[in-house]
Amino acid sequence: MDESTWMEMSAQNSTRQSWSQLTYFISVFALTATIVFGEAGDYALLLTVAAVGVGLFGILSFDAAQQGWMQMAESMPDSIASTAVGKAASQTGQYNFYRATNAVVTAIISAAQIIAIN
Repeated sequence: MDESTWMEMSAQNSTRQSWSQLTYFISVFALTATIVFGEAGDYALLLTVAAVGVGLFGILSFDAAQQGWMQMAESMPDSIASTAVGKAASQTGQYNFYRATNAVVTAIISAAQIIAIN
């Protein structure tokens, strides 16, 4: 893969990840505000389902972005791979750490929301 194609794909992956994270954060904040300032009452089940759904969206979208970055690191052109940034980005172990951390934190947020609802 040539450098310009790789850079364009990196920009697209970054944009996709940013929009997914923004969507997740807005959803979590809206759901949390509904839980904190509203009365669960008759729609507690719907809020619980929403908390699980938003949590899954957060885990899966971030995980997909990290997998994309891992694939990008594997197809990095030599001109980028030889730089300090390229060498740091080519170590895919860091992406697995981010994936695991995201899954744990997102699950904790969802669990806290479900506990608060019920």
